[in-house]
Amino acid sequence: MKRLVTGIGIGFAGLLLAILIADGADSIPPKHSLQTFPSYAGFRDINPTENCFILVGDTQSTSHWEFWRERNDKERKLVIDEITGRGPAFVIHLGDLTTRGSSNKYWDQFDDFHKELRDKTIPYFPILENHELYGNDKKGLKNYFGHFPHLEHRRWYSFTWKNIGFVFVDSNFSALTKEQIEQQARWYSREIERFDKDEGVDYLIVCCHEPPFTNSRVVHPNEKVKIYFAGPFVQSRKTCLFFSGHSHTYERFQIEGKFFILSGGGGGPRHEVYINPGKRRYNDVFHGPERRFFHFCEIEIRNQALLCKAMSLESDETFTAIDPVTILKPEG
Repeated sequence: MKRLVTGIGIGFAGLLLAILIADGADSIPPKHSLQTFPSYAGFRDINPTENCFILVGDTQSTSHWEFWRERNDKERKLVIDEITGRGPAFVIHLGDLTTRGSSNKYWDQFDDFHKELRDKTIPYFPILENHELYGNDKKGLKNYFGHFPHLEHRRWYSFTWKNIGFVFVDSNFSALTKEQIEQQARWYSREIERFDKDEGVDYLIVCCHEPPFTNSRVVHPNEKVKIYFAGPFVQSRKTCLFFSGHSHTYERFQIEGKFFILSGGGGGPRHEVYINPGKRRYNDVFHGPERRFFHFCEIEIRNQALLCKAMSLESDETFTAIDPVTILKPEG
């Protein structure tokens, strides 16, 4: 019996070591130079003739630690290739770009999947989140900002495209100091107010990673996101769409006339959601199954309105537009 227990212990230790090696140690040299990173296009590269943009979330691969979850490398590649082929004005990533932000191995995978997108100089605007900091915060931040130099080391930022204002916030509160949380909250309130007063802006879209509302069985709604971001959002005159990820699914909620869309279908292991009215936390106005589809969202300016739709990956590897929502210019 003692030999059996010892053997099991040795076997388990060997398995853990194998997983650690397979998961990619931070010290593995990257394909690129230690001083440079493959960088993605930014604000100056936005094509003014394009009329649509794309949002995608949670493209991280499944960690070797999560051996019980599905692995979706094929689906992830199909999603990224479809986004690239559509040639949008820019891409917004809702966070969790890669599995382990401090790992050169996982960033190399991310860069390999996005090579054609970089070659086409399609601008890429990500949100910093928990997976980007996994392993070692400092190295994770170095890798992240090295790939996206146009962010200029900003963890939250905003910009304007045509008649739309965009605000990106950091919902990873556990990685922020009290001072940073208060600083971001003040900045966010000022940006919302600034866009509300800007006569050239008709619509305001807010993006963060962790959702204020979700029926996920895996992750919970972020209460601080509700307080700091969703609260001011519903009070603003021009805000219309609040995008988040974190739960690997698709959900759409309507709160006080504003849409909250959870889009985490970029390739991470999918999460099931509660669909039983007696168990779900919020009324999801999109009626789907417990485990939903791989997808991204596309927003197009059409006839002075915004048309938002989810592009669902089908079993035949084509994409179908579902759940279209038309956003009219806010009155007043």
